[in-house]
Amino acid sequence: MKYLLILFGIVSSMLQAQETPSVQVISRTQQDRVLLRWAVDQPQAWKEANTLGFLIERSTISRNGEAVVPIEKNKLVHTPLKPQPLAAWEALATQDQNAAILAQALYGDRFETSSPGEGLGAIYAVNEELEQRFTFGLLAAEQNYEAAKLAGWAFEDTTAKKGEQYVYTISVAIPVESTLIIKKGTVYSSLDDFEPLPKPIGFFGLFEDNHANLSWNFNLLQELYTNYSIERSEDNSVFEQLNAAPIFSVQESNGPNGTSLSYTDSIPNNKTFYYRIKGKTAFGETSPPSDVVSGKAQENLAFSPRITRKEIPTDSTATLFWEFDQKGNDLITGFEVHRANSDDGPFEVVKKNISTTARTTTINGLKRVNYFTVVALGKNGVRSESFATMIQPIDSTPPLPPMGLSAALDTTGILRLSWNKNAEEDLKGYRIFTANNPDVEFNEITSKTHVSEIFVDTIPIKNLNEKIYFKIKAEDFRYNQSKFSEVLMVDKPDISPPSPPFFKRYSSSTDGIALQWTPSSSKDVNSQIIYRKNNEKTETLWEQITEIKSTLDSTYTDKSLQTTGSYSYTIIAKDKVGLESSVTEALTLFWNGKGIQEEDIKFSGTVDRELRFINLSWKLKDVSIVEYRLYRGATKDDLKLYKVIDGSSKSYNDTQLEINTEYWYGLQAILNGGRTSPIKEINLKY
Repeated sequence: MKYLLILFGIVSSMLQAQETPSVQVISRTQQDRVLLRWAVDQPQAWKEANTLGFLIERSTISRNGEAVVPIEKNKLVHTPLKPQPLAAWEALATQDQNAAILAQALYGDRFETSSPGEGLGAIYAVNEELEQRFTFGLLAAEQNYEAAKLAGWAFEDTTAKKGEQYVYTISVAIPVESTLIIKKGTVYSSLDDFEPLPKPIGFFGLFEDNHANLSWNFNLLQELYTNYSIERSEDNSVFEQLNAAPIFSVQESNGPNGTSLSYTDSIPNNKTFYYRIKGKTAFGETSPPSDVVSGKAQENLAFSPRITRKEIPTDSTATLFWEFDQKGNDLITGFEVHRANSDDGPFEVVKKNISTTARTTTINGLKRVNYFTVVALGKNGVRSESFATMIQPIDSTPPLPPMGLSAALDTTGILRLSWNKNAEEDLKGYRIFTANNPDVEFNEITSKTHVSEIFVDTIPIKNLNEKIYFKIKAEDFRYNQSKFSEVLMVDKPDISPPSPPFFKRYSSSTDGIALQWTPSSSKDVNSQIIYRKNNEKTETLWEQITEIKSTLDSTYTDKSLQTTGSYSYTIIAKDKVGLESSVTEALTLFWNGKGIQEEDIKFSGTVDRELRFINLSWKLKDVSIVEYRLYRGATKDDLKLYKVIDGSSKSYNDTQLEINTEYWYGLQAILNGGRTSPIKEINLKY
């Protein structure tokens, strides 16, 4: 939901007078009603609209998940909504200054900018009286929904129903004869979209001497809450509101972390107080309270230690000297020394129970790098701490060799080295070395200590070396270098395709087409791929028929052919990284088709004496047949050509018969190219 009535939005639209004025509208869904708020976005048009009043039309666009066609339109007010008479404002204006400001903006004889409070006093001061009325009137309506309804700028639709979706249109009641133009405003809403208000988040407090600094992020929930109230309790049970005027932002939003609101509460020291905040919407709704923030203000310790000198008598001990005002001795219980591996911490106590009058102490057990602070412990529990100082004893011990070296190298030559981080506290970084041969001296490729565990570089890949080698050293702040890591071998990417194979022999048989070729001469070939194209078809696409993984194989028989015709073949080689050779010159061959065996022919006959014929039927595999030859004889050895039948036929009725006669039949298929099948024989008695 867009809350256009936040002040910076009002001022922004106010300064853009060249644009056509329009009604800006927002909504908020409750469980049983829809709340509406609107405003005209330019001063002069705002004044005219207040005189003419506003009309509300509700369009029902969906009901129970189905579109309403045609759209149902209802007028929710029959007379334009206008500001209520001044007398109707009296009760509300005495309770809330925002209602009084809005009434003054609408009805006052004069309207002058003043500084009435912490929020309104920060508003950008406009120069013209109309703009003052416009700006302060809209801001006051933003803070008080009841006042907005009195002004005719808000409405509650209590007739809305669940399961229905609406579009509300707010328009100014402009007479037909008027030349005034103010654009209508629309907003979508539905009771099904109701969500309870969330509690404010991001609330925290900082407790210092005699006051509590409370702050929270306004932007996190700026689309819901236009202002806040802050409450305090002494027992975390009964809370009372602290702020008389609402707390809100007059700064332009700048992302989710752009604007923080704050409040300072003066409180006595050494007593716990509890705080929480509540948000308020532009529709007068109040949110649940935020999480409670509690704390106790304490008197500051006015004096802080300052380390003035340090000594390192041995490799394992250090002596610190510091200053601390003698006037502070009675305010503290003593000193502590804290240590960390870096200036940022975290620090831990390494020596405690140092007397209030001590200004020097010795620490044992130094590490390679030490950051020390001296902390004064106040009697009231408040501490003051010195700035950190670094102590590093003489160190001639090198770091351990780096571990876990790995690399990634792409085809453009971009190299990415990575390794495990060394655990030494005084580690400064690493030195990186490379060579084209692991048996020669490695050259350093880092001009200075590399401080990350990732190194990116570009290396040449178009040379004769197929591999490149790396190793690294770790280096500490005393420039002690470790031994070399283990050598890492990196294969350079293959960017050269293999040489192509070429066909040298071929043969065609009824089984298919046998191919033989000379393999690619490249050593990194991983497979050989054969493609085929059917020249009898109109499309010219090649299809892969096999990929031979063994580089030693150089023969292949294509047994997947189905129909007689002309076929072309080509072959390529593919290496281990997927690079493919150029295609070999296409080899075009004619295949006469598969042969037919006697068992491939299904031949049978049926005797019908009543109708006086013998029905012969046959079935072959999916083979193109030119014609069938039907043989007949009295014996198996006496078969003679009887009929020639079209290749598309599947049966024949023989009517040239004699009663009580035995017949032998034979069927032979004639294929393309004149090839013939064996004769399939059957015996029938008529």
